[in-house]
Amino acid sequence: MCSTCGCNQPSDAVTITLIGEEGTAVAHDHHHHHGHGHHHHHSHTHDGHHHHHHDHDHGHTHGKTVVELEQDILQQNNLLAERNRGFLEAKDILALNLVSSPGSGKTSLLEVTLSRLRDEIACYVIEGDQQTNNDADRIAATGAPVVQINTGKGCHLDSEMVNKALKKLRP
Repeated sequence: MCSTCGCNQPSDAVTITLIGEEGTAVAHDHHHHHGHGHHHHHSHTHDGHHHHHHDHDHGHTHGKTVVELEQDILQQNNLLAERNRGFLEAKDILALNLVSSPGSGKTSLLEVTLSRLRDEIACYVIEGDQQTNNDADRIAATGAPVVQINTGKGCHLDSEMVNKALKKLRP
């Protein structure tokens, strides 16, 4: 599961079902004995079952086998994020990630902070927004170099976006 936005929920697990040797359900008629003096006859499929072709019970059940496969879909993102962190560490750059709900004051906080630090330390900003450049324009007015990343329908920045922004900023 993505720890950022919750995609790939457990309900999305992959299931693998043995249908038959040819990839189709095996259907045939046979009798069911219940051990209580009577039996009945009907037709049904044996999806995921095998048939013993004899009339005695082996004491086990035949049912579908569900196999869940887990894949680290964020592996590539994690590797590039580690590379980004290494780049920042090698250049002795402190990176801060400001995350909060829209309208909570992140840009206002950055405007004040960047204005106060302008003459003391070089600051760079990577701004993420789904559609507009409004916040990036406000940040640029402080004199700090800023790269805007518009994510469209995406809800967060991934490491490739950050990597490309770092290359544009050249801190």
